[in-house]
Amino acid sequence: MKESSKRRKPGEEEDDGQGSNTNKDRLSSLPDSLLCHILSFLPTKTSVCTMSLVSHRYLHLWKHLQDFDFYDVYYPDSDEEAENFKDFAIFVNAVLSMRSTRDIRKMRLSCGQSQLDSFAERSVDTWIRTAVGAHLEDLHLALFSSEGEGFKLPLPVLSCTNLLSISLCGEIFVELEQSWHVCLPSLKTLQLEIGNVDVNSVDILLSACPILETLELSFSTESLAKLRVPSSLKSFKFTIENDTEVCLEIDTPGLKYLSLTNITFGNATSIGNLHNVEEAYLDASSESESVDPLLTLLQALSGIKRLVFRCYAAKVSEIFIMLVYYIFKKFVLILVSPLVVVVYVPKEEIIRY
Repeated sequence: MKESSKRRKPGEEEDDGQGSNTNKDRLSSLPDSLLCHILSFLPTKTSVCTMSLVSHRYLHLWKHLQDFDFYDVYYPDSDEEAENFKDFAIFVNAVLSMRSTRDIRKMRLSCGQSQLDSFAERSVDTWIRTAVGAHLEDLHLALFSSEGEGFKLPLPVLSCTNLLSISLCGEIFVELEQSWHVCLPSLKTLQLEIGNVDVNSVDILLSACPILETLELSFSTESLAKLRVPSSLKSFKFTIENDTEVCLEIDTPGLKYLSLTNITFGNATSIGNLHNVEEAYLDASSESESVDPLLTLLQALSGIKRLVFRCYAAKVSEIFIMLVYYIFKKFVLILVSPLVVVVYVPKEEIIRY
């Protein structure tokens, strides 16, 4: 067969002789809605600054995004810190002001400033308030500062009726009062790792989450307070970063996973309805020799399949071995050390600590 002398025009696709094009640009044939969905998985800076180099079609496609991921590298006390934050602020302001759609579905914001000034506070506050709206479903904030209380969370965030997930990490100040309007009827996932907090404010926040399923708390507190856990939870992780006692009220019949770290159980602790918990990690401390609070917790964990227990009071640990055997006679006990007890069901996977 003679080779065709006909030359392909620029941009014309090469045919492989079987009715298909080997150089066909499949990505460009996708609808804008699907392309926007793909871009939503990329950092916003990549979508705006890089994708326009791939194709002219992508030059303004980012303006239709509803998912934003703004990330600024945080180098505490560096000489260029203030200037870098200003450059970051210019970029974020430009993106949020030039977008075609006003609705934001997902917002991830990570940045920081060692010596927090009014410019950084106003900028972050404005960006968060811009994201707040009827379509916001996912909010992740990682804000860092070396001095002061940190960034203050705008209260309108806590009245977004369609929010499904909230994650607050770093130096974020949250202070609530009973009289304030806090309503998160759709929230299913909440993560708080925000340093020093007022437990009463966290308690108010949790009371406004009627269908919460996953809760992760990690903070320090300066005063004794009561924390009531929503009964709708399926997974609960709680870590106290200092030695202040927190009175827990847990009544969660649907809970499957429980993790308590550095918890001091007080007499006011109320625990029940944990019969569906299958796996638990308990890292507890005690100022007294009484094991009554621990016994109450273990009695509630009647359906447990895997349990790891760690206690910092050696004498309590010795008594605890007998208590576990008394409650869970079907279990095999392994004393790993004077301070660590591993419990597992025969033929089940052994927990490695």
